[in-house]
Amino acid sequence: MKRTALLAVALVLGCLTTLPAQNTSRFDGVVDFSLNVAQIDQLVSNQQGNSINPDKFLILNGAMASIEIIRPGEQDFLAVGELVSGNWEGLEKVNLYRVYVIFSGPDFFKRLPARTPTPVPPGTIQANDQLLVVGKMAGIDDGLDGRKAAYINAVYVRTLP
Repeated sequence: MKRTALLAVALVLGCLTTLPAQNTSRFDGVVDFSLNVAQIDQLVSNQQGNSINPDKFLILNGAMASIEIIRPGEQDFLAVGELVSGNWEGLEKVNLYRVYVIFSGPDFFKRLPARTPTPVPPGTIQANDQLLVVGKMAGIDDGLDGRKAAYINAVYVRTLP
């Protein structure tokens, strides 16, 4: 967990080269560390999803439950994946939370092949992978199950062991 948090901090600092490492107020101004997949799902379920700042980066951790490729061309590539997390309530009930991640552009085309080659190249994103996703809130729309869901524009994705 510490390794994931350190990776996320290093990633955002690397992407925002104009941000001095000592100036944490500017850092907190561009990253929202207060939200995870469960909290975002609950906000959307309670019709409070619009309170999520679309200008701040979100750093989310979860499992990629499914991936649907919408546009397969390299230049206009578009795919949507369901990122899930959950927790046990007692010994018999599991609470499942989800957001949808939008993957667009040539960089994700290379990482989300229509057919996964064997052997699987490093960095390939597949169903059931544990992921660290950095992105921004894109909006709220219907999910695959008909419930409202948050959609996140991915800017960086790392597969986790």
